[in-house]
Amino acid sequence: MTFSRTMGENTRATVDYTQAQSRWRGRSNDFSLLEVVAPSVLRTDERIHDVTASLESIIAPSATRLLVVYKLNTAYAASKSGESSPSAGVRFDVQVNQALPFMNFTSAQWEMLVAVSNLFKEALYENSVYDELMVVRPPKRVLGGVAVRF
Repeated sequence: MTFSRTMGENTRATVDYTQAQSRWRGRSNDFSLLEVVAPSVLRTDERIHDVTASLESIIAPSATRLLVVYKLNTAYAASKSGESSPSAGVRFDVQVNQALPFMNFTSAQWEMLVAVSNLFKEALYENSVYDELMVVRPPKRVLGGVAVRF
């Protein structure tokens, strides 16, 4: 179920709720290794609840673009080695793009980017339910740079 709302001409918010029920059959060839290293990725029958909220906005006077994604799920793999069952957790992605209008000496568009994320996959809606959930310790990424479009 998705709820989407446009707030003004430059802001859009979305809340997406997904529920999944799975039945696991058989064991992986790596079962004994996973039982020691990451027992929380070994699953039984389960029901998963996921809420993903996103906000996209353009702040017109400064030409700043903002994207915030916040994902709450009940079945993330535990990040501590002693935990044997999946648990609720959150993942996020925040991106800020700032136009650099003072660099207008060419026809190129200059833009600065700063992003912080602990989502393992960038494409949230084109993956399996478990693509993000089986990541034991997702990397925290901090990106920054300048983009030039000719």
